[in-house]
Amino acid sequence: MAHDPTTDLVVLRHGQTDWNAERRFQGHADVPLNAKGIAQAEATHARLRGHRFDAVYASPLSRALRTAEIVAPNAEIGLDPRLMEIDVGTWSGLTWDEIIASMPGYEEMYANGVDFRRSPTGETLAEVVGRALPSIEEIAANHPGQTVLIVSHGLLLNRVLHALLGLKGRVLGGLGNAHYSTLGFDHGAWRLLSHNVGA
Repeated sequence: MAHDPTTDLVVLRHGQTDWNAERRFQGHADVPLNAKGIAQAEATHARLRGHRFDAVYASPLSRALRTAEIVAPNAEIGLDPRLMEIDVGTWSGLTWDEIIASMPGYEEMYANGVDFRRSPTGETLAEVVGRALPSIEEIAANHPGQTVLIVSHGLLLNRVLHALLGLKGRVLGGLGNAHYSTLGFDHGAWRLLSHNVGA
């Protein structure tokens, strides 16, 4: 794609929810920020106060949208359902321990970066990247020479970062709640400028 060399992206994971704290799979469930998540978003707003965002986009799930509203309170926020977290189907609401108990080998597959369907009715990582990567590439192409904030979800952003940077496997660690990474497009390729920065 043809991007201006000065295109910058700030990709931000939403603040904490009760289900995050309880280690429950959320997926497309619309779980709101809890008090800690709101405080995390407010701290990120303070940290990013010196940034001027030319555009802001978010997943329509309330935890991401509310984070975007707090971090960029005066922005018009574009919503894109392709930025929603991986669909975990029937696993939604279950804890890590419950999934591990019901699916032998889950932890090993996850640790080794093996792609698999998240529940019989959920998505694979490849399917998530297949919908989210075009969204982020379109956003970047529509804002040449600008700085764009994208607020989404942990697993989705981790896999999209790998795809943008041409990384295989699980090279980058995950984003903490209300943590962000920055990317710049230069000389025909995306460059990681910072990763998992938190307030």
